[in-house]
Amino acid sequence: MLPARFDYVAASSVEEAIAAKAEGGDETRFLAGGQSLLPMMKLRFSTPAMLIDINRIGGLDTIERRNGHLQVGALVRHADIAASGEVSGAVASAAPWIADPLVRNLGTMCGSVAHCDPEGDWNSVLLATGAEVVAQGPSGSRSIAIGDFVQDFFTNSLADDEMVTAVRLPVPSGPSGGSYQKLERKVGDYATVGVAAHLELAADGTISAAGVGLTAVAPINRKATGAEALLVGNAPSAELFAEAGEAAAAAADPRDDVRGSARWKRRVVAAFTQRALAAAAEQAQAWEGRGCDVVIEMVGGDLFDHIRTGAGLTGTHIGCDTTSCGVCTVLVDGTPVKSCTMLAVQADGREVTTVEGLKSADGLHPVQQAFSDEHGLQCGFCTPAMMLVGAALIDENPAPSDEEVRWAISGNLCRCTGYMNIVKAIQAAAAAASSSNGDS
Repeated sequence: MLPARFDYVAASSVEEAIAAKAEGGDETRFLAGGQSLLPMMKLRFSTPAMLIDINRIGGLDTIERRNGHLQVGALVRHADIAASGEVSGAVASAAPWIADPLVRNLGTMCGSVAHCDPEGDWNSVLLATGAEVVAQGPSGSRSIAIGDFVQDFFTNSLADDEMVTAVRLPVPSGPSGGSYQKLERKVGDYATVGVAAHLELAADGTISAAGVGLTAVAPINRKATGAEALLVGNAPSAELFAEAGEAAAAAADPRDDVRGSARWKRRVVAAFTQRALAAAAEQAQAWEGRGCDVVIEMVGGDLFDHIRTGAGLTGTHIGCDTTSCGVCTVLVDGTPVKSCTMLAVQADGREVTTVEGLKSADGLHPVQQAFSDEHGLQCGFCTPAMMLVGAALIDENPAPSDEEVRWAISGNLCRCTGYMNIVKAIQAAAAAASSSNGDS
């Protein structure tokens, strides 16, 4: 699938990006991760006249504490948040459940927040925690409360000449905790139901502040204000959380669809609210204090098209072409990404490894040999992607457990559904690599 024609601008500064957006107006979109935007463009649900790539702008890829807030820059990837020791509570709980491992390597929190998809996870987390969105335009920057930022279905409150440069998450100075509970049909799917909860405790152990955000059960991510009001001023208890769960269910406005009935979804909201609040309270009661400050010539199209057509490397396969199956996975600077949702120009000056690049002058890569030895090949359609993800995993984790392997490949679909031998192959490759490196 191909998107409609569009102009492409690679901005080198925030000011340059804003100027291009001001010129292009509503027909222009910013490109950070592109994991939602590019599939929508391929399906012609979105047809921007221009993309402004912000990936070359310095200083937007940091997570840092500033004046009682944790500031997450516009180029911070979901995977960066999941790996960060700075985040906690509902943010830390949600990060590993955003999409799948491959999407998390490219997708960004700020991009997801600006997208305003009611089935997206981050805006519910931000509603629960009371976060702000930092927007910059020609006249300067401003902070927008997340409740004011989310306007409608896929609609935010940005002006045509503004871009999101950061999200600001409050850092509580006292006991606090949070959790995100998500129901999805498979790893990488949108939420069927999601609930984010955040609690802060007073010195006497009662709840001094509470936040509950709901995902995929209303036209927009919704703040369950009735549930929050019930919680504040009371001591945490199972009975209180059950009452808050019912209030959250009453605030939900789900629809009947193939994933389930509206009535059933409300019951899930009630149960997930109780679970999230219980987890948040447990964290807050165990709180010990956290520090707080007041190269190859690029062609047009996506990276997959360039690899297959431009470079003639046919080991990389294509399946869904909209970031759902992971069969097109390659390594960009050693990190697995889906090549169907990365523009070729975004890989300019970076090292791209396809399955052909795993083999060295000394022979097959351990993961290639192990897939043969352990019968992990099967029909072979998903195999190149699986091997690349496996190679990246054992570079990072020399002895992955069964669960760690399954988590790493959860963004890759095997059409034969024979995951057991794939897991065995990756673990065998890890053992062989460790042995050849002299590890005991």
